[in-house]
Amino acid sequence: MEFQISPLKGVDDIEFGAAPADVRRHFDSQPKSFKRTPQDAFPCDYFESQGVFFYYDGDGRLEAVEFASPARPSVEKLNLLGLGLDEATAALSGLDSEVEKEADGAIAYQLGVSIYAPLAKENPAAPVESVLAFRPGYYN
Repeated sequence: MEFQISPLKGVDDIEFGAAPADVRRHFDSQPKSFKRTPQDAFPCDYFESQGVFFYYDGDGRLEAVEFASPARPSVEKLNLLGLGLDEATAALSGLDSEVEKEADGAIAYQLGVSIYAPLAKENPAAPVESVLAFRPGYYN
């Protein structure tokens, strides 16, 4: 399933700040809801067949969306999943002057997008396995 990330606003017609019921209306299936960590105040929604997680803040409002295969998220017509970390980071840097590179990922603060490539610590060309779209202030 293709998803278009609107920097710092949301994904497709789903805006950050939406309630879980509003997010779920966009899908034909029911999500698996669970807390990823015991510290999470609100459970996330995982739509497995689409490869997408929706994360909510303590008030139950959408604050981030994470994509993994088979999802096909794009930002500014750029699909980051599957690209090597170095290539994806360079592409993000072409769209955002405030990209913070990490050993296994990168965060583009002005775009509200981060990428994760768990195998990149050993090989910088390892593929990006997840893309996270986030609201302003998510990493603060």
